Amino acid sequence: MKFFVFLALVAGAFALQECPENSHYESCGTACPLTCKNYQNPPKFCVLMCNPGCHCDPGYVKSDDGSCVLPEECSSNAPEQVCGENERYNRCGTACPLTCDNYDNPPKFCNFMCKIGCECEDGYVRSNDGRCVRPEHCPQRAVEKNCEDKPDSGVCMAYMPMFYYDAETQTCRKFIYGGCQGNGNRYASEEECMKQCGVESQSSSDACDLPAETGRCFGYFQRYYFDKEDKQCKKFVFGGCGGNANNFKTLEECQGTCGDRAAALDRPDCDKAAETGVCRAFIPRFYYDQVAGMCKSFIYGGCGGNRNNFETEEECYNKCGGILKNAKPCVNTNSAVSSIHQGAPAEKTII
Repeated sequence: MKFFVFLALVAGAFALQECPENSHYESCGTACPLTCKNYQNPPKFCVLMCNPGCHCDPGYVKSDDGSCVLPEECSSNAPEQVCGENERYNRCGTACPLTCDNYDNPPKFCNFMCKIGCECEDGYVRSNDGRCVRPEHCPQRAVEKNCEDKPDSGVCMAYMPMFYYDAETQTCRKFIYGGCQGNGNRYASEEECMKQCGVESQSSSDACDLPAETGRCFGYFQRYYFDKEDKQCKKFVFGGCGGNANNFKTLEECQGTCGDRAAALDRPDCDKAAETGVCRAFIPRFYYDQVAGMCKSFIYGGCGGNRNNFETEEECYNKCGGILKNAKPCVNTNSAVSSIHQGAPAEKTII
């Protein structure tokens, strides 16, 4: 009971408050009053909170100096804010402008609140230093930076399942977006996420033939790739997004995937026909003719071709077998062995 009496006394005290001309006291006035700046486009959303105090009478709006005036008395001729290069003044601009961080993945949800002030001209986005620039002039492409960012739910409280790219695991994962702000590492589907940030997919055997690729981003992740020239796995630095499938987190994973490839690269293509290649050099080489069962000479162009390609005839026979042309017969000075080879009975030798 005492509490209600206290409230009544407080309300009565406020009721006695004197208000300026064209205004009156309200114990539960709006938190979003009409002003000279917003009366032409009143706020579409307002918090349901009481704002006790003096409020303008109906038909009046709050001016910049706090007095209540008729709308036509607002200083409409006052100079507007001077905007910078590639900017324009807007009394009702978007609350979710395009920036260097989000133009490749613009906000899909935005509140309807007007933002009064300078905004970028069409075709320009806001850079991190506040300038309006063409997207291609952003210090770092947004799609690259987005893929490196940590997931950010934003400041609102909606519940929107979305996906973000995890540069460490190179996968897209679910998270809950609150509906406003956040960053550009936010995609409506896993497919869209992987398309923007993921590693290009190849079969494991094809991946082992690819060169190491740092990718589009600027992170620092130690990875391994298979070097098909040296036939071994080596370290390289991965930027965090893009690149190709010749990219392994551990040495063991690289060797497990490309180890068979290394063994295959050690085996020449003895069953394939000679290939000159795509270049036009004149390099004498040897290849193994499987039908004839012997090594033959051919002219190699200097690049391309296959592994049935040897610098010497001896190397060709060593790798692919067959009988070396012009090879000399073995000579054995042991008379007993020589006699057996000729079909004569061997003499017994007593030692």
